[in-house]
Amino acid sequence: MTEQLTFSFDALKQPSNKDCLPCIGIFGRKNCGKSSFINALAKSEIAEVAKSAGTTKEPSKYYTELENIGGVFLIDTSGIDDYGDAGEKRVLNSMEILNNIDFAVLMITGNLFAEPEKKLVSKFQDFSIPFVVVNNKSDLQEVSSITRSQVELAYQTKLVEFSCLIRSNLAELVYILQNLIPTSAYESKSILKNLIKKNDLIVLTSPERINAPDGQLTISQVEITRDLLENDCLTLFVKQDKLPETLEQLQPKPKLVILPTSTFSISEKVLPADMQLTTYGIVMARHKGDFERYIIDTPKISKLEDGNHILILQTSVDNTSNEFKEQDLLKDLLIKFTGKKLEFHVLNVFEKPFINLRQFQFALICGSFLLTKKQVTSILKPLTELNIPVSSFDMVNAYSHGIFERAISPFQAK
Repeated sequence: MTEQLTFSFDALKQPSNKDCLPCIGIFGRKNCGKSSFINALAKSEIAEVAKSAGTTKEPSKYYTELENIGGVFLIDTSGIDDYGDAGEKRVLNSMEILNNIDFAVLMITGNLFAEPEKKLVSKFQDFSIPFVVVNNKSDLQEVSSITRSQVELAYQTKLVEFSCLIRSNLAELVYILQNLIPTSAYESKSILKNLIKKNDLIVLTSPERINAPDGQLTISQVEITRDLLENDCLTLFVKQDKLPETLEQLQPKPKLVILPTSTFSISEKVLPADMQLTTYGIVMARHKGDFERYIIDTPKISKLEDGNHILILQTSVDNTSNEFKEQDLLKDLLIKFTGKKLEFHVLNVFEKPFINLRQFQFALICGSFLLTKKQVTSILKPLTELNIPVSSFDMVNAYSHGIFERAISPFQAK
């Protein structure tokens, strides 16, 4: 899968000096009071409100400060029950923010918790997003015991009575948010966090021939480039065959050189030993995966034996994509590297079938950069709890090519 490099970053992805603050998505049906709820939380009229349903056409992002929490971003969304071609498109646009939020508020009214709400909660669970349910307009109709048990028992979360009109239970709601927003929400979202700073020179390389359609960059290259630009780094793209002569002319020397795995071994031989090198795949494995666990577990592929069962977790459903094809590349890599007869089991992470995990001696995830870090952590948790070694395609790819130690060295404490 590829994506064309652009510099038009939308508001939901655009960083600011507050980019380490929690991002809270507000969801619910049309006219359930989502915009009014944002104004109630902010204690200010920051979101547009109208009496007619469907005022919010596109996700809108607002900054405010909450007592005992501090600064947060609140994202207003269109109604989850919107219909028609335009309405369905608005719903899809709202669902896209699930990649960006740390916490969700699902608003209901009149004890209506039905199929649209259940589907949305299922998506929260898929993205490992903690959430709370708010029964708005409780001054008109309080939540019933049936609805409360339906929500709190089934989903193990809170259902809070609230009224945007009189702002009832506002303190209780803020207290719940304070306790349920994950600590990860306050961590930097930067891909190369703690490694780069303003004006650092970073060199990105590509093969001599870019095989992607129309010379497009890969998703990893696009995201890393965006991250470098957002951190005010000096970013230089160079073809692999031009890298040595380019580096000779650069002063100061680059802080980091990022290479495709396929050209790493060639470049490593001609670059200074003290120059920090890594691969696009390693960078994204650190950003999206359980990197410390990967570092410990990846070398364990050397200990695999004949007949061992390997679980491959597939994130893509598009069998024409590069991410989908990683599962076959992984099989070939492991068989060639270990020289063993291994049993492979491929499982799509979104199918959730019952499977006995104890039968596996190793687990690998493909295309993890298509997911959020929360999703990857959630998917791998049952395996790590059973002490089953886990890694990613990119980590195994680097290890099997003999470049693992140098490629991870920029991220290890000196």
